[in-house]
Amino acid sequence: MAYGSQQGNVQLLSDIPEQIHDVFIGEVVDAVPRESPTADLFEDMGPGEYFFSGATMHGAVDLQTKIAGVATSGQIPDFQGMDTVEWDATPIRRYSRIAKDQFVSERATGPGSYEDNEVRLFRLLWNSWYNMTMRQSISAASGLVGKVSSRTDDHTFVMKDGYGNTDTNPCIHLAKGAIIAWWDMTATAAIDGAGVIENVDYSTNTVEMESAATWEPANTLAADDLIYMASTATITDAHFISERNICPNGVGTILDPMAASSTVFGIAEGTWENWKPYRVASTTFDHLEVQEHHQQLESKRGMDVNPQTDVCVAHGSLIAQLARTLMAYQQQANLGGELQGGWTGIKIGNMDIRKDNYFYHDVLATFYVDSIKRVPLGRDAGFEEQDGSMWNRIADWDGMEAHVKEYMNYVCTMRGANAALTGVTTDVTDANWDPVPNY
Repeated sequence: MAYGSQQGNVQLLSDIPEQIHDVFIGEVVDAVPRESPTADLFEDMGPGEYFFSGATMHGAVDLQTKIAGVATSGQIPDFQGMDTVEWDATPIRRYSRIAKDQFVSERATGPGSYEDNEVRLFRLLWNSWYNMTMRQSISAASGLVGKVSSRTDDHTFVMKDGYGNTDTNPCIHLAKGAIIAWWDMTATAAIDGAGVIENVDYSTNTVEMESAATWEPANTLAADDLIYMASTATITDAHFISERNICPNGVGTILDPMAASSTVFGIAEGTWENWKPYRVASTTFDHLEVQEHHQQLESKRGMDVNPQTDVCVAHGSLIAQLARTLMAYQQQANLGGELQGGWTGIKIGNMDIRKDNYFYHDVLATFYVDSIKRVPLGRDAGFEEQDGSMWNRIADWDGMEAHVKEYMNYVCTMRGANAALTGVTTDVTDANWDPVPNY
């Protein structure tokens, strides 16, 4: 097969029964829809708000208080200059590919198929794209999916700590057919294996791989090794790469709930303390603590926290906990500002709390929406079609392939205007709100 060939991934003649049936339905129902309000937070940064130079996107912020005015007896005070601080971000590339066997495609069309093959291919592609966007908008630029809790055998292991956050569900972005790789934390400090997921037991966070040969080709998986998404299942293939450290700057970087980074977008928090998000450990997690947290954020950033400028996001278990604290108070649902995509939520004080069950399970985040941006490089996500068609032949095979691409990154121009209430504990079972069949 040619470099990166999809011959082995298209549906061949033996797979036709999966697409061809006695009754033409016209559309296959998606029984596992996924939605995330966090993915809809990022609005495009407009022209003039940044510039692109060399390999990096750049923008400028002021991170000092302006204090150059004084009262005198007529004397004119000295001019006090102020340096602008420059942020930078490297554009990242992301892709998704589809492929088809021409014979299967002709057979699996119209009467006799559950769904037209090409319609299905496009729907699967864009659903996959949105799922990627969800994951990357919440995680950090590291691309970390989760950690290994324990190894069962040469192709089975148990996961923990989604996004690297202790006890967040690690399997919410994993499913049969996903391609993942693991980073060896002890022996090599490198990617030591990859593979296709055969099965996920969501009740125990146990992942079974299709092939031990690709998953552990040399070294042995161990506790605390790191799991990433990957491009293909064999690490020696020329087009193999994992997502490690090449993902967009999602919430894990912008808000950094675990305070893992001291320099973000090229600006050191130790030098510019106003660049730090306001992160506070939760103690009581009730409506009073949330209101006090927002009042403190107002003091730190010098602006009101209100539903016209800010959005709060939390895991469903946290919202359930807050609802319990409102028993003696009036709880107003579905009031206040409406987030892009039509999201609404319960209200604490004057602030809506949006539910995102793909979010960190123990963090209530407050976003100053105008500060978190998507910076595109060129056009939005779309098919590569420089040759006049998005389809390209699969070498030496009666098949075609196409891919979607996008060059972009996420940035934040006022990190100090955002906040996180961290380490929240609840009286409910957090896992009951996780969007996986762990029951």
